[in-house]
Amino acid sequence: MDASLAAADPAAVPHAPRRLRYFSPWLLVATAVWLAAYCYAFPAPGALAARNWPLVLVGFAGAVIGNVTAIGGGLVFVPVMIFVYALDPVSSLKLAFMSQAVGMTSGATGWLNRGEVPLRLLRWTVPTLILGALVSSFVIRPNPMLVKGLFGPVTIIAGLLTLYTLNRQGGLPDLPARANPAVAAVSFFGGLITGWVAIGEGEIVAAFCMIAYHLNANRALGLGVVLLSINSIFLALLHALHFGGVPWDMAIFTMLGTLWGGRMGPFVAQWFSLRTAKKIFAVIAVADGTLIVLQATGVLARLKKLF
Repeated sequence: MDASLAAADPAAVPHAPRRLRYFSPWLLVATAVWLAAYCYAFPAPGALAARNWPLVLVGFAGAVIGNVTAIGGGLVFVPVMIFVYALDPVSSLKLAFMSQAVGMTSGATGWLNRGEVPLRLLRWTVPTLILGALVSSFVIRPNPMLVKGLFGPVTIIAGLLTLYTLNRQGGLPDLPARANPAVAAVSFFGGLITGWVAIGEGEIVAAFCMIAYHLNANRALGLGVVLLSINSIFLALLHALHFGGVPWDMAIFTMLGTLWGGRMGPFVAQWFSLRTAKKIFAVIAVADGTLIVLQATGVLARLKKLF
C-alpha cells in the first residue's frame, strides 16, 4: 500500500499482529496470590478443594471459549451452574461475573500483547458500557426470571452472529471516525445485556464492527474481549462490594481456571483457524441457549415426565 493511500485513509493501513507466547511470569504470581487468598479465606481448604476442584476445569473451558469468540465465559458458567450444580440463576450470574473478571482480563492481556485491539475506540465504548451496566444493575436489577428469560435468546443470537461473521477474516484495522457514535450506542446496549446475563458486550460489539464497518475479525474480537473484561470487572466489584450474594466457595475455583484459560484464547486464535473455532463455539452457544429456553418455558420438565 502506498503512502498516499495510507495518508488518505489511516484505517486502511495493513496490520501485522505480533506473536503471543502462552506462558507469562505474571500467571505464576497471580496463582500464588490466589493460593494465599484461598488458604486464608476458607477454614477447610483441603475438603473444599476435594469437593469443588472440577470447577477449575469449567473455568478453564469457559475462559478459552470466551476469549476466542468474545462471547464470554458466561456461556459456559451459567448453564453449568444451573443444570449441574443446581445453583439459582442470580447466584450463577454473580459467579459468572467473578470468573469473567479474571478470565477475560487474562485474555485481554494476550490480545493487547498481540496488538490486536483498536485502542482508540475504548474512549467511545467504555463510558457507554459502564452506563449500560449501571442501568441493568440499579434500575432493572437481575432476578431469576429475567436471567433465565434473557440468557437463552441472547446466547442463541450471539451464536447466530458468530456464524454470520464466519467468513469475515480481513478488513480494516480501525474504524472511520463516523462510526464512533454508533459503536458507542451498541456498547451501551451490550453493557445493559451483560448486566443481566453476563454475556453480550464482547460479541455484540465485535459482530457490529465486522458487519457494519468491515473491521478485521481479530481486531474486532480483541476489542470485544477487552470491553467484556472491563464490563466484567465493573460488575464483579458491584456485586462483591455492594449487592453481595456471591457463591465464593465455587467462584474461587472457576476463577483459577479462568486465569489460565483466558490466556489460552488469544494464543489458540493465532495458531488455529478462527473460522473453525467460531463454528464450534457458535454451535455450543445455540445449544446452550436452546437448553435454557426449554428449561425456562417448562418444556424440559414435561419431557422428563414423559421419559
